[in-house]
Amino acid sequence: TARWQLSSSMLHGFMGAVQSAYGYAQDLNKSLTDIRIVTGANADEMARFAENANKAAKNLNTTTNDYTKASLIYFQQGLDDAEVAARTNVTIKMANAAGQSAQIVSDQLTAIWNNFYDGSKSLEYYADVMTALGAATASSTDEIAGGLEKFAAIGQTIGLSYEYAAAALATITSNTRESEEVVGTALKTIFARIQGLKLGETLEDGVTLNKYSEALQTVGISIFDSNGELKKMDNILDELGAKWETLNKSQQVALAQTVAGVRQYNQLIALMDNWDRGDSDSMKANLNTAYGATGTLDKQAEIYAQSWEAAEKRVRAAAEGIYQSLLDDDFFIDLNNGFANLLGGLDLFIDKAGGLKTVILGVSSILLANFSSKIPTALNNLKINFGFIK
Repeated sequence: TARWQLSSSMLHGFMGAVQSAYGYAQDLNKSLTDIRIVTGANADEMARFAENANKAAKNLNTTTNDYTKASLIYFQQGLDDAEVAARTNVTIKMANAAGQSAQIVSDQLTAIWNNFYDGSKSLEYYADVMTALGAATASSTDEIAGGLEKFAAIGQTIGLSYEYAAAALATITSNTRESEEVVGTALKTIFARIQGLKLGETLEDGVTLNKYSEALQTVGISIFDSNGELKKMDNILDELGAKWETLNKSQQVALAQTVAGVRQYNQLIALMDNWDRGDSDSMKANLNTAYGATGTLDKQAEIYAQSWEAAEKRVRAAAEGIYQSLLDDDFFIDLNNGFANLLGGLDLFIDKAGGLKTVILGVSSILLANFSSKIPTALNNLKINFGFIK
């Protein structure tokens, strides 16, 4: 019994390992095929990429498939291998720190990088800011990233810096505890208003650039610089925040409705009410956190590396490295092609023979011809066995 149990356990363990290896090879082949379709790379280039992906996965405490899936979106953007690797590394580290999937984080970071990255700061800095604000406020890294994704495209047009965008989102989210969907959409509407006014549009509530300017001018804020150009949104927010406490409640509501619109003015009031309160959830404190965020993601990645989850992923990545050394995609592809040819031949045989009914009759005839003399004996034995049962 002991030998049987030991042998059975070993056999089941071996079969489980084979199934895991086969499943991993299948998933990896799909990821690599998706990348090949986008890039036009050949099989040898993908094999080298898979090796590098496995090495990177071990270093970043993730799995090879998670790494390749995160890379896909950056290959789709037409980036070269070095740029893809740099962006994927940041994506994986932020996904681990935020407890989010790499695919979701890659979408979030793409929206942010595409609209705020200008080469003056590292790619990782943008993740540093979000993870620092997520740790310092009642908001989270995932909420900040998801909210920024909603209005990142407007930032450059209206002179809204990344730090102000991230700090404003974190301030409103942490103080109101509304979802990043609600807050991000509200900020998109607020900032889109100034974008539309800059282009000379009349807003849906009848506000024009002149009315907007006059509303702010009544409290001592000019939206134009000395050259008559529209000020950057950072500067407008700064001046509005500095004046806010000097206004009475009626003035605050009237001004907020003009600046933000009647549907979203509560979000602007929440931001202004918490502009400079002196606590960790104020806009000023969050701006300081954003400007001093460099290196935060690396620190959080080091903490994550000490977790049980990270250790499990390192084991999986190590096992995947073995699978890649032992398994050959061509072998499994040829094996499946062989099965397909076999089944195709069987289908052709059945079709040529006149269908399944003809095949069954033919097989039955062969069985009767070869075993007819043994059938009476078998039936007699069956009868005797039933007698014993009675």
